[in-house]
Amino acid sequence: MYLSSISIELGTDILDHNNRKFIAENVDRERTKNNVEFKNISLEEAYHILFDNALQRYNDRQKRADRKIGNYLEHIQKSKQEKPFYEIIVQVGNHNDMGIGSRNEPIAKAILEDHMLSFEKQNPYLFVFNATLHMDEATPHLHIDFIPFTIDSKRGLDTRVSMKQALEKQGFRGAGRSDTETMAWLQSEKESLASIMERHGVEWEQQGNEREHLSVLEYRKAQRSKEVDELEAQVSTLKGQIENLTTAIETVTVLSTDEEFDEEYKLPVPQKLESAKSYKERVEEKFEKLKAFVKRVLVELMQVRSENKALRAANQNFAFENFELRDTNRNYQKTNRKLHNQLTEYRLLRKVLGSKNVERLLEEASGKNQNGKKITHYEKDNHR
Repeated sequence: MYLSSISIELGTDILDHNNRKFIAENVDRERTKNNVEFKNISLEEAYHILFDNALQRYNDRQKRADRKIGNYLEHIQKSKQEKPFYEIIVQVGNHNDMGIGSRNEPIAKAILEDHMLSFEKQNPYLFVFNATLHMDEATPHLHIDFIPFTIDSKRGLDTRVSMKQALEKQGFRGAGRSDTETMAWLQSEKESLASIMERHGVEWEQQGNEREHLSVLEYRKAQRSKEVDELEAQVSTLKGQIENLTTAIETVTVLSTDEEFDEEYKLPVPQKLESAKSYKERVEEKFEKLKAFVKRVLVELMQVRSENKALRAANQNFAFENFELRDTNRNYQKTNRKLHNQLTEYRLLRKVLGSKNVERLLEEASGKNQNGKKITHYEKDNHR
Protein backbone atom coordinates (compact mmCIF):
# COMPACT_ATOMS: atom_id res chain seq x y z
CA MET A 1 0.00 0.00 0.00
CA TYR A 2 1.45 3.35 -1.10
CA LEU A 3 1.18 6.35 1.27
CA SER A 4 0.10 9.77 -0.01
CA SER A 5 -1.46 12.95 1.37
CA ILE A 6 -4.85 14.53 0.66
CA SER A 7 -5.67 18.18 0.05
CA ILE A 8 -9.26 19.43 -0.26
CA GLU A 9 -9.67 23.16 0.17
CA LEU A 10 -12.08 25.92 -0.76
CA GLY A 11 -10.80 27.60 -3.92
CA THR A 12 -10.67 31.18 -5.18
CA ASP A 13 -13.60 30.79 -7.64
CA ILE A 14 -11.65 31.93 -10.75
CA LEU A 15 -13.53 30.24 -13.58
CA ASP A 16 -11.35 31.75 -16.34
CA HIS A 17 -8.29 30.08 -14.80
CA ASN A 18 -10.08 26.75 -14.45
CA ASN A 19 -11.23 26.81 -18.08
CA ARG A 20 -7.83 28.08 -19.30
CA LYS A 21 -9.21 31.36 -20.65
CA PHE A 22 -6.45 32.79 -18.51
CA ILE A 23 -3.07 31.02 -18.55
CA ALA A 24 -0.92 31.36 -15.43
CA GLU A 25 2.87 31.14 -15.50
CA ASN A 26 2.90 27.72 -13.81
CA VAL A 27 0.80 26.15 -16.60
CA ASP A 28 2.53 23.93 -19.19
CA ARG A 29 0.69 24.88 -22.39
CA GLU A 30 1.91 21.74 -24.12
CA ARG A 31 0.02 19.60 -21.61
CA THR A 32 -3.22 21.62 -21.50
CA LYS A 33 -4.69 19.24 -24.08
CA ASN A 34 -4.46 16.50 -21.42
CA ASN A 35 -6.88 18.31 -19.10
CA VAL A 36 -10.23 16.59 -18.50
CA GLU A 37 -13.39 18.71 -18.67
CA PHE A 38 -16.29 17.08 -16.80
CA LYS A 39 -18.73 20.00 -16.89
CA ASN A 40 -18.73 23.47 -18.39
CA ILE A 41 -22.03 25.29 -17.95
CA SER A 42 -21.99 29.05 -17.61
CA LEU A 43 -22.97 30.43 -14.20
CA GLU A 44 -25.87 32.33 -15.78
CA GLU A 45 -27.26 29.19 -17.40
CA ALA A 46 -26.85 27.22 -14.17
CA TYR A 47 -28.92 29.82 -12.30
CA HIS A 48 -31.65 29.62 -14.95
CA ILE A 49 -31.74 25.82 -14.63
CA LEU A 50 -31.88 25.89 -10.83
CA PHE A 51 -33.98 28.91 -9.94
CA ASP A 52 -36.17 30.15 -12.82
CA ASN A 53 -39.29 28.26 -11.69
CA ALA A 54 -38.81 29.25 -8.04
CA LEU A 55 -38.20 32.86 -9.08
CA GLN A 56 -41.47 32.88 -11.07
CA ARG A 57 -43.40 31.50 -8.08
CA TYR A 58 -41.84 34.10 -5.79
CA ASN A 59 -42.64 37.01 -8.09
CA ASP A 60 -46.22 35.80 -8.60
CA ARG A 61 -46.78 36.08 -4.84
CA GLN A 62 -45.60 39.70 -4.66
CA LYS A 63 -48.27 42.39 -4.66
CA ARG A 64 -45.75 45.21 -4.93
CA ALA A 65 -43.60 45.57 -8.04
CA ASP A 66 -40.57 46.79 -6.06
CA ARG A 67 -40.44 43.47 -4.18
CA LYS A 68 -40.06 41.40 -7.33
CA ILE A 69 -36.62 40.07 -8.33
CA GLY A 70 -35.65 40.52 -11.96
CA ASN A 71 -32.36 38.59 -12.05
CA TYR A 72 -31.67 36.17 -9.21
CA LEU A 73 -27.94 35.85 -9.98
CA GLU A 74 -27.47 39.62 -9.83
CA HIS A 75 -29.57 39.66 -6.65
CA ILE A 76 -27.23 37.14 -4.98
CA GLN A 77 -24.10 38.89 -6.27
CA LYS A 78 -25.26 42.06 -4.49
CA SER A 79 -26.10 40.12 -1.34
CA LYS A 80 -23.66 40.00 1.58
CA GLN A 81 -25.15 36.82 3.02
CA GLU A 82 -24.46 34.30 0.25
CA LYS A 83 -21.86 33.73 -2.48
CA PRO A 84 -23.11 33.02 -6.03
CA PHE A 85 -21.08 29.78 -6.09
CA TYR A 86 -18.28 27.91 -4.32
CA GLU A 87 -15.24 25.94 -5.43
CA ILE A 88 -13.13 23.18 -3.95
CA ILE A 89 -9.70 22.07 -5.16
CA VAL A 90 -8.94 18.37 -4.71
CA GLN A 91 -5.43 16.94 -4.89
CA VAL A 92 -3.76 13.66 -4.02
CA GLY A 93 -0.11 13.80 -2.98
CA ASN A 94 2.30 16.42 -4.35
CA HIS A 95 4.77 16.88 -7.19
CA ASN A 96 7.27 14.61 -5.42
CA ASP A 97 5.09 11.47 -5.33
CA MET A 98 2.13 12.13 -7.66
CA GLY A 99 3.56 14.81 -9.92
CA ILE A 100 3.11 15.18 -13.67
CA GLY A 101 5.57 12.86 -15.40
CA SER A 102 5.98 10.56 -12.39
CA ARG A 103 5.08 6.87 -12.48
CA ASN A 104 2.14 7.58 -10.15
CA GLU A 105 0.60 10.26 -12.38
CA PRO A 106 -1.94 7.81 -13.91
CA ILE A 107 -2.96 6.68 -10.41
CA ALA A 108 -3.55 10.27 -9.28
CA LYS A 109 -5.60 10.95 -12.39
CA ALA A 110 -7.73 7.82 -11.92
CA ILE A 111 -8.39 8.64 -8.25
CA LEU A 112 -9.49 12.19 -9.04
CA GLU A 113 -11.72 11.02 -11.91
CA ASP A 114 -13.44 8.53 -9.60
CA HIS A 115 -13.87 11.21 -6.95
CA MET A 116 -15.52 13.51 -9.48
CA LEU A 117 -17.93 10.77 -10.51
CA SER A 118 -18.94 10.18 -6.87
CA PHE A 119 -19.10 13.87 -5.89
CA GLU A 120 -22.54 14.63 -7.33
CA LYS A 121 -24.04 11.40 -5.94
CA GLN A 122 -22.78 12.25 -2.45
CA ASN A 123 -23.80 15.92 -2.67
CA PRO A 124 -27.34 16.16 -4.10
CA TYR A 125 -27.75 19.77 -2.88
CA LEU A 126 -24.54 21.02 -4.52
CA PHE A 127 -25.23 21.72 -8.21
CA VAL A 128 -21.97 21.26 -10.15
CA PHE A 129 -21.80 23.54 -13.19
CA ASN A 130 -18.05 23.55 -13.84
CA ALA A 131 -15.48 20.82 -13.16
CA THR A 132 -12.02 20.36 -14.65
CA LEU A 133 -9.10 18.05 -13.95
CA HIS A 134 -5.85 19.94 -14.55
CA MET A 135 -3.01 17.83 -15.91
CA ASP A 136 -0.87 20.76 -17.06
CA GLU A 137 0.55 21.96 -13.74
CA ALA A 138 3.02 20.39 -11.31
CA THR A 139 0.51 17.94 -9.79
CA PRO A 140 -2.87 16.66 -11.06
CA HIS A 141 -5.70 18.40 -9.24
CA LEU A 142 -9.44 18.81 -9.61
CA HIS A 143 -11.45 22.06 -9.61
CA ILE A 144 -15.14 21.59 -8.75
CA ASP A 145 -17.40 24.67 -8.92
CA PHE A 146 -20.90 24.30 -7.50
CA ILE A 147 -23.99 26.21 -6.38
CA PRO A 148 -25.32 25.13 -2.96
CA PHE A 149 -29.11 25.24 -2.78
CA THR A 150 -32.00 24.33 -0.52
CA ILE A 151 -35.63 23.51 -1.27
CA ASP A 152 -38.93 24.11 0.52
CA SER A 153 -37.59 27.32 2.02
CA LYS A 154 -40.04 29.45 4.00
CA ARG A 155 -38.07 32.64 3.33
CA GLY A 156 -37.52 34.21 -0.08
CA LEU A 157 -37.52 31.79 -3.01
CA ASP A 158 -38.69 28.29 -2.07
CA THR A 159 -35.59 27.02 -3.88
CA ARG A 160 -32.70 29.35 -3.11
CA VAL A 161 -28.94 29.63 -2.64
CA SER A 162 -27.69 28.60 0.82
CA MET A 163 -24.45 26.80 1.70
CA LYS A 164 -25.48 26.26 5.33
CA GLN A 165 -28.93 24.88 4.47
CA ALA A 166 -27.57 22.71 1.65
CA LEU A 167 -25.06 21.04 3.94
CA GLU A 168 -27.66 20.62 6.68
CA LYS A 169 -29.92 18.89 4.11
CA GLN A 170 -27.02 16.48 3.58
CA GLY A 171 -26.75 15.80 7.30
CA PHE A 172 -23.91 18.12 8.36
CA ARG A 173 -24.47 20.16 11.51
CA GLY A 174 -22.17 22.82 12.89
CA ALA A 175 -21.17 23.19 16.53
CA GLY A 176 -19.84 26.75 16.54
CA ARG A 177 -17.31 28.78 14.62
CA SER A 178 -14.53 26.29 15.27
CA ASP A 179 -16.60 23.38 13.98
CA THR A 180 -18.89 24.55 11.16
CA GLU A 181 -21.00 22.60 8.66
CA THR A 182 -18.40 23.36 5.98
CA MET A 183 -15.53 21.97 8.08
CA ALA A 184 -17.48 18.79 8.78
CA TRP A 185 -18.34 18.43 5.09
CA LEU A 186 -14.73 18.95 3.94
CA GLN A 187 -13.58 16.28 6.39
CA SER A 188 -16.22 13.93 4.99
CA GLU A 189 -14.96 14.62 1.45
CA LYS A 190 -11.43 13.74 2.54
CA GLU A 191 -12.62 10.47 4.05
CA SER A 192 -14.52 9.68 0.85
CA LEU A 193 -11.42 10.41 -1.23
CA ALA A 194 -9.36 8.21 1.10
CA SER A 195 -11.72 5.30 0.39
CA ILE A 196 -11.25 5.78 -3.35
CA MET A 197 -7.48 5.93 -2.87
CA GLU A 198 -7.51 2.59 -1.06
CA ARG A 199 -9.20 0.98 -4.07
CA HIS A 200 -6.23 2.17 -6.11
CA GLY A 201 -3.66 0.88 -3.62
CA VAL A 202 -2.94 4.25 -1.98
CA GLU A 203 -3.34 4.97 1.75
CA TRP A 204 -4.06 8.43 3.15
CA GLU A 205 -1.02 9.77 4.97
CA GLN A 206 -1.99 12.72 7.18
CA GLN A 207 0.83 15.24 7.15
CA GLY A 208 2.52 16.38 10.35
CA ASN A 209 1.20 19.93 10.32
CA GLU A 210 -2.32 18.67 9.67
CA ARG A 211 -2.09 16.15 12.54
CA GLU A 212 -0.64 18.84 14.80
CA HIS A 213 -3.44 21.22 13.85
CA LEU A 214 -6.07 18.56 14.54
CA SER A 215 -4.44 17.60 17.85
CA VAL A 216 -4.59 21.22 19.01
CA LEU A 217 -8.30 21.35 18.22
CA GLU A 218 -8.94 18.02 19.92
CA TYR A 219 -7.02 19.14 23.02
CA ARG A 220 -9.00 22.36 23.26
CA LYS A 221 -12.28 20.53 22.77
CA ALA A 222 -11.28 18.14 25.57
CA GLN A 223 -10.43 21.09 27.81
CA ARG A 224 -13.78 22.73 27.07
CA SER A 225 -15.55 19.43 27.77
CA LYS A 226 -13.70 19.05 31.08
CA GLU A 227 -14.58 22.59 32.14
CA VAL A 228 -18.22 22.06 31.19
CA ASP A 229 -18.30 18.88 33.31
CA GLU A 230 -16.85 20.80 36.26
CA LEU A 231 -19.42 23.57 35.85
CA GLU A 232 -22.23 21.02 35.64
CA ALA A 233 -20.97 19.46 38.89
CA GLN A 234 -21.05 22.90 40.51
CA VAL A 235 -24.58 23.44 39.21
CA SER A 236 -25.62 20.08 40.69
CA THR A 237 -24.11 21.06 44.07
CA LEU A 238 -25.87 24.42 44.02
CA LYS A 239 -29.16 22.76 43.15
CA GLY A 240 -28.71 20.44 46.14
CA GLN A 241 -28.06 23.39 48.42
CA ILE A 242 -31.14 25.16 47.07
CA GLU A 243 -33.26 22.06 47.73
CA ASN A 244 -31.93 21.84 51.31
CA LEU A 245 -32.62 25.52 51.85
CA THR A 246 -36.14 25.19 50.44
CA THR A 247 -36.81 22.21 52.73
CA ALA A 248 -35.59 24.16 55.77
CA ILE A 249 -37.78 27.15 54.93
CA GLU A 250 -40.79 24.87 54.43
CA THR A 251 -40.10 23.22 57.79
CA VAL A 252 -40.02 26.57 59.60
CA THR A 253 -43.18 27.65 57.80
CA VAL A 254 -45.03 24.46 58.74
CA LEU A 255 -43.91 24.68 62.34
CA SER A 256 -45.06 28.28 62.62
CA THR A 257 -48.50 27.68 61.10
CA ASP A 258 -49.40 24.13 62.12
CA GLU A 259 -52.58 24.04 64.21
CA GLU A 260 -51.32 21.11 66.32
CA PHE A 261 -48.26 23.14 67.18
CA ASP A 262 -50.47 26.02 68.31
CA GLU A 263 -52.46 23.74 70.62
CA GLU A 264 -49.39 22.00 72.01
CA TYR A 265 -47.54 25.13 72.91
CA LYS A 266 -50.39 27.50 73.53
CA LEU A 267 -50.45 28.69 77.16
CA PRO A 268 -53.83 28.08 78.88
CA VAL A 269 -55.99 30.87 80.25
CA PRO A 270 -55.80 31.17 84.10
CA GLN A 271 -58.82 29.74 85.90
CA LYS A 272 -60.99 31.81 88.17
CA LEU A 273 -59.55 32.22 91.65
CA GLU A 274 -56.42 30.29 90.57
CA SER A 275 -53.31 31.41 92.39
CA ALA A 276 -50.20 32.54 90.54
CA LYS A 277 -48.21 29.65 92.02
CA SER A 278 -50.76 27.10 90.83
CA TYR A 279 -50.87 28.66 87.34
CA LYS A 280 -47.06 28.68 87.11
CA GLU A 281 -46.84 25.03 88.03
CA ARG A 282 -49.53 24.17 85.48
CA VAL A 283 -47.91 26.01 82.51
CA GLU A 284 -44.26 25.53 83.45
CA GLU A 285 -43.84 22.35 81.38
CA LYS A 286 -45.43 23.89 78.30
CA PHE A 287 -43.44 27.08 78.79
CA GLU A 288 -40.17 25.11 78.85
CA LYS A 289 -41.23 23.28 75.67
CA LEU A 290 -42.04 26.63 74.06
CA LYS A 291 -38.63 28.07 74.99
CA ALA A 292 -36.87 25.00 73.59
CA PHE A 293 -38.87 25.24 70.39
CA VAL A 294 -38.15 28.96 69.92
CA LYS A 295 -34.46 28.31 70.53
CA ARG A 296 -34.43 25.50 67.95
CA VAL A 297 -36.28 27.65 65.39
CA LEU A 298 -33.86 30.52 65.93
CA VAL A 299 -30.88 28.19 65.43
CA GLU A 300 -32.39 26.75 62.25
CA LEU A 301 -33.20 30.25 61.01
CA MET A 302 -29.61 31.37 61.54
CA GLN A 303 -28.38 28.28 59.68
CA VAL A 304 -30.75 29.00 56.82
CA ARG A 305 -29.57 32.60 56.63
CA SER A 306 -25.94 31.46 56.68
CA GLU A 307 -26.54 28.86 53.97
CA ASN A 308 -28.44 31.41 51.90
CA LYS A 309 -25.55 33.86 52.14
CA ALA A 310 -23.03 31.16 51.15
CA LEU A 311 -25.31 30.10 48.32
CA ARG A 312 -25.49 33.64 46.93
CA ALA A 313 -21.69 33.95 47.13
CA ALA A 314 -21.22 30.60 45.38
CA ASN A 315 -23.73 31.62 42.71
CA GLN A 316 -21.82 34.86 42.09
CA ASN A 317 -18.55 32.92 41.78
CA PHE A 318 -20.21 30.50 39.41
CA ALA A 319 -21.49 33.37 37.23
CA PHE A 320 -18.04 34.97 37.17
CA GLU A 321 -16.33 31.67 36.28
CA ASN A 322 -18.88 31.10 33.54
CA PHE A 323 -18.16 34.57 32.13
CA GLU A 324 -14.41 33.88 32.23
CA LEU A 325 -14.95 30.56 30.48
CA ARG A 326 -16.95 32.18 27.68
CA ASP A 327 -14.24 34.81 27.27
CA THR A 328 -11.52 32.13 27.18
CA ASN A 329 -13.53 30.12 24.68
CA ARG A 330 -13.83 33.17 22.40
CA ASN A 331 -10.05 33.62 22.55
CA TYR A 332 -9.54 29.96 21.65
CA GLN A 333 -11.90 30.36 18.70
CA LYS A 334 -9.91 33.37 17.46
CA THR A 335 -6.66 31.41 17.80
CA ASN A 336 -8.22 28.46 16.00
CA ARG A 337 -9.32 30.66 13.08
CA LYS A 338 -5.83 32.18 12.94
CA LEU A 339 -4.24 28.71 12.87
CA HIS A 340 -6.64 27.60 10.16
CA ASN A 341 -5.89 30.69 8.03
CA GLN A 342 -2.14 30.23 8.45
CA LEU A 343 -2.41 26.57 7.45
CA THR A 344 -4.48 27.50 4.37
CA GLU A 345 -2.01 30.22 3.36
CA TYR A 346 0.94 27.84 3.81
CA ARG A 347 -0.69 25.17 1.65
CA LEU A 348 -1.53 27.75 -1.03
CA LEU A 349 2.07 28.97 -1.08
CA ARG A 350 3.33 25.40 -1.44
CA LYS A 351 0.90 24.79 -4.28
CA VAL A 352 1.77 27.99 -6.17
CA LEU A 353 5.52 28.23 -5.48
CA GLY A 354 6.43 24.63 -4.75
CA SER A 355 7.60 23.08 -1.48
CA LYS A 356 11.31 23.67 -2.09
CA ASN A 357 10.82 27.35 -2.93
CA VAL A 358 8.67 27.87 0.16
CA GLU A 359 11.27 26.20 2.39
CA ARG A 360 13.99 28.34 0.84
CA LEU A 361 11.98 31.52 1.42
CA LEU A 362 11.36 30.49 5.04
CA GLU A 363 15.08 29.92 5.57
CA GLU A 364 15.90 33.31 4.06
CA ALA A 365 13.24 35.00 6.17
CA SER A 366 14.62 33.46 9.36
CA GLY A 367 18.15 34.62 8.47
CA LYS A 368 19.71 31.17 8.18
CA ASN A 369 21.89 29.63 5.47
CA GLN A 370 21.72 26.05 4.29
CA ASN A 371 23.94 24.88 7.15
CA GLY A 372 21.57 26.38 9.69
CA LYS A 373 24.02 29.13 10.77
CA LYS A 374 23.03 32.72 11.33
CA ILE A 375 23.87 34.88 8.28
CA THR A 376 25.53 38.16 9.14
CA HIS A 377 25.05 41.33 7.12
CA TYR A 378 28.57 40.83 5.68
CA GLU A 379 27.75 37.26 4.62
CA LYS A 380 24.49 38.40 3.03
CA ASP A 381 26.36 40.95 0.93
CA ASN A 382 28.84 38.27 -0.20
CA HIS A 383 25.99 35.91 -1.12
CA ARG A 384 24.63 38.53 -3.46
